[in-house]
Amino acid sequence: MCCSLGTSKPIITSIKSLPPIPTRMKHLGWLLLAFAFSGCSRAEGKSTSDVLQYLLHQDGWIAWPVCLVLVFVLFNLLRIFRFGLRLALRSIRQGYRFTFGWGRRHLVFIALLGTLMWVGRDWLISGLQEIEQRYLHPVYVNEYGSLSAEHVTAIYEAELAKQIDPYQKEIVTRRTREIAEKIKSTPLAIYQCAHLECGLDPFTVRRDRVAAGWIQFTRAGISGLRQNGQPIAYEAVLQACAAKDAGFIMNLTETYLTFQYERAKRRPLDNTIDLYLALFAPALIGAEYDKVVYEGYDNPRYYKNDGLDGWYVADGNNGQKQIFHKDAAKDGKITILEMFLALESKKNKLLGLYLK
Repeated sequence: MCCSLGTSKPIITSIKSLPPIPTRMKHLGWLLLAFAFSGCSRAEGKSTSDVLQYLLHQDGWIAWPVCLVLVFVLFNLLRIFRFGLRLALRSIRQGYRFTFGWGRRHLVFIALLGTLMWVGRDWLISGLQEIEQRYLHPVYVNEYGSLSAEHVTAIYEAELAKQIDPYQKEIVTRRTREIAEKIKSTPLAIYQCAHLECGLDPFTVRRDRVAAGWIQFTRAGISGLRQNGQPIAYEAVLQACAAKDAGFIMNLTETYLTFQYERAKRRPLDNTIDLYLALFAPALIGAEYDKVVYEGYDNPRYYKNDGLDGWYVADGNNGQKQIFHKDAAKDGKITILEMFLALESKKNKLLGLYLK
């Protein structure tokens, strides 16, 4: 189509609107270079840039064949890009036809099977958990009992090093040993509890923000605690986690565990389950394993920790006592035995990553 703007000469927009050929070449070159660099890291991108600059800085006529080669490469990159784009679009079209090109009979069949799966999803989940835990990733009670405490502690500290930097790790490991000595416990017991609580990341904040830190402090848990004569605010814990202040987190850990140690009448907390009870339910330190800690589906203390429910032990295929955790086994009660099995399973899975 043609149009007129105060002149009798037509303007062919499809031609006049295009930039001159040299300009288009320049734009194309920059586009391809940006595309090539976008998949590179900073170091790789800089190396590529340095090579291009070196080639373009050649003297006189030597630079001319170099430029020809570069333009040839750029055009081929463009052709590869266009080919890949066409291939991707074709794959999307074919995939759509394959995925959604169903007749009415097929759609009814899919609806029926989907409804059956929905009705029996609890049974299906239980079956998948049975297969996974019994055959694919079995965990046994005292699976690595032959290892020394020093060996297991070293593995925990190696895992800790993956979560924080060397300076923070030095603070956490040193203070963990000092705290363990003060409350007559062991570094390993503290590491096991911290592993279950925060995955060995002392700056972890729970998604709902009701717990934070090395041993997942809560508002209720630190209520009444004081440092340097001042009450400790939960907001200060959140700020320390955001700032990755290992010193503050470990000082608070010492204050809390020392308080629970005194509350337990200086009973040694060298047993991992007793130390975990000091974090979770201090009043039950030393109780029997069948003791119910928290219960009730509508009880916040239960449903915010329902991952500790549903643990049990059964005979494995090799005759060993195997640890299982299933949704179908949840009964609305968390016992001390279940807490022990959760700790044991978490520990053995970690050791398995290093020893198998």
